[in-house]
Amino acid sequence: MPAEGVPKDGTPQSRVGARMKAAGEAVGIAFTGLCDRYPNSLGAHALLQYAAEVAPAKQNELQEVLFRQYFTDGVCPMGASLAAAAAEVGLDGEAARKYAEAEANQRAVATHAREISRSGVTGVPFFYVNGKPAFSGAQSPSAFLQVIEEAARG
Repeated sequence: MPAEGVPKDGTPQSRVGARMKAAGEAVGIAFTGLCDRYPNSLGAHALLQYAAEVAPAKQNELQEVLFRQYFTDGVCPMGASLAAAAAEVGLDGEAARKYAEAEANQRAVATHAREISRSGVTGVPFFYVNGKPAFSGAQSPSAFLQVIEEAARG
């Protein structure tokens, strides 16, 4: 993916299918289709790594902000929007942006992603239970219950 991302075709309304829109609404997520680019996400992933290093408790909150910015607000995760996301969760926005945009940090994130992929992870989300691979993708509550019960049995 080029650093600037790739333009999306269509309109906001045509970019989000009815099924996805309904699934989002059921859990309080408004998928709008407003972002007009498929982003290069290395900067966003490096930003999440920054949070893991400086304020691990903020990493999940930051991830939620990045998702909201992209899927609801229509903001592509690059440049000033990375700084704004970090600042929104109480991190130093400019320090976070500098880290996220550093080529070495983006390269490290890409290397780590390749390693994870080689280990068998093929989709997101991917779940581990007791440090062992469990499954990928959206799962029913019963699937979680099953792997947790199996793990508890040893």
